[in-house]
Amino acid sequence: MAKFDEALTKLGKNFTYQGNPPSNKTQYDAMKSKIEDAPTWTEVKNTMDSLPDKETKKASGKQKLINLGLDEHEIKALIGV
Repeated sequence: MAKFDEALTKLGKNFTYQGNPPSNKTQYDAMKSKIEDAPTWTEVKNTMDSLPDKETKKASGKQKLINLGLDEHEIKALIGV
């Protein structure tokens, strides 16, 4: 799921669009009519910026497994990291 989609979900917005999510205000303005009660680009961008990226989540999850006592081989067998 794209950060844009995650941000709108976190903001509680219903949306549909096709193609790539917008990455700037101009692209967002061109498609925001497809979002029920659309938030401003600033709200969307701030929410996207507050979401952790996948690599951060992956590293955090791996560290938690290490903290639980799993070794690298066990972690790789479980999650492929």
